[in-house]
Amino acid sequence: MQGRLRNETLSVRVKSSCAHCGKPIELTIDSDLNCTVHDPEARPLVFVPDVDLLTLREENIINAF
Repeated sequence: MQGRLRNETLSVRVKSSCAHCGKPIELTIDSDLNCTVHDPEARPLVFVPDVDLLTLREENIINAF
């Protein structure tokens, strides 16, 4: 999201764990919302909200839903 706002190419590497089984998971998400999972056995579900920031009137994107 930040990359789109700044018109820059950015990426973030996320290290977390599965809420179901507790197994560690690591993934990278870039400015184009592409997700790369670093464990070939992992199949995470990644929610990416589609928010039109030009018409957003709520205080934050969470309140938009």
